[in-house]
Amino acid sequence: MTTTTGPGSAARIAAVVDRVAAALTDESRPTGPAVALEGGSGVALLLAELARRDPGRLPAAHGRLAAAAKALTGTASFGVHHGPAAVLTAVQAAARVGGHYPGLRRTLTAHVAAEQLARLAAESAGPGVSWSSYDAVTGTAGVGRVLLGAVTDGDAEERAAAEPALRATLAHLVSVSRPVRVDGREVPGWWVPGHRQVTEADRARFPRGDLNLGTAHGIAGPLALLARSAELGVAVDGQSAALRRIGGWLAERADRDAYGPYWERRLPLDDELARARGERPPPSSPHAGAAGAAWCYGTVGIAGGLLRAARVTGEETWSRLALASAHAVLARPGSLDGLKGPTVCHGEAGFLQSLWRLGQQAADQALLEHCDRLADRLAAAWDEQADYGYRHLAGPRGATGPQHGRPPVEDNPGILEGAAGVAAALLSVLPGPGGPGGEQHEPVWDRVLLLS
Repeated sequence: MTTTTGPGSAARIAAVVDRVAAALTDESRPTGPAVALEGGSGVALLLAELARRDPGRLPAAHGRLAAAAKALTGTASFGVHHGPAAVLTAVQAAARVGGHYPGLRRTLTAHVAAEQLARLAAESAGPGVSWSSYDAVTGTAGVGRVLLGAVTDGDAEERAAAEPALRATLAHLVSVSRPVRVDGREVPGWWVPGHRQVTEADRARFPRGDLNLGTAHGIAGPLALLARSAELGVAVDGQSAALRRIGGWLAERADRDAYGPYWERRLPLDDELARARGERPPPSSPHAGAAGAAWCYGTVGIAGGLLRAARVTGEETWSRLALASAHAVLARPGSLDGLKGPTVCHGEAGFLQSLWRLGQQAADQALLEHCDRLADRLAAAWDEQADYGYRHLAGPRGATGPQHGRPPVEDNPGILEGAAGVAAALLSVLPGPGGPGGEQHEPVWDRVLLLS
């Protein structure tokens, strides 16, 4: 499925991507920690994507990776976004374009695999888990995707180091998918009890815990990893059953309005217990749920994982549900009002990338055409006053002062909350190096989002 971006729009988008890259490689502008995807490793990841079109970008990517490698001493991974796992993510992307880095890849793969195995061994007994037990950002699923890349793209030494840790990760996620008993009722094993909630606000909001549906911190992320691993031929005992448990649960938890299906972001434990008793709690407003949000909790992020799982399991009803939910987001008035600024995690770039991946998976031309319009608007939002062309909106829309000690906007170079992620999402919609009708550019950067 090719993009529909016209030559004029494509040229404008490409020019904006080039301006972001120029700002990010301007040595007078700091780009944060070298070992973080919100810093130098994120810049390297973008440059590696650009190098698939322009190999002249590789030296700049190499410089960032060399700096990251030097800065790694004594650094542990914090999920996939900081430390050795973050650097390995960027190295894997650069290696696909010609900067092979065999020694660095092998060293980092062995280190990340050992970290993951130690982390899994230290998981505390339930019932109930913490976010980091399974999530995409700080947890085992995100690191699992880097290990999957080492298994599928690496040499024999990388595969030998990564595969045991990847299989242990998949087995752990299978275990997390199994139900546990609370108050005499079965609830999903990814229930996060109140005392394991991350923030004080969450502990107050969910005193008995919750079940998170999103891609960043919820069960849609592990679903995507389990499905992608199966697609690529890596599976463990119970993986098919886990896909059906998680996918079936998400399908059953979809609410509907006049425009179509949508999901809430998080369900309190008491709602799940009520369902176990045969009751059905009233649905939330679609605008209070995930219907209009971006990659982190958004309907299209959830739909992408569900569609991939549908392909693996043959559950056609999930495919129809996933695509109907995406079209409902586009039809529902106000669905996009909750997007926070231009960046990936909570904003427009994350919505764009999630929708584009869904359109590509399903060969849905209507979704892809909407992506082209979104990309045009995002490119037009380039801000000459911003350090890197785009700013992360840290506070709510309309904020004019500090929000919880943070300014309402931040100049951030990174992937999740910065300009590199915006540029990478814009790059995805462009036709391949051969121009319209040429080879389609196939991004790898969104592996960190569990979208590919």
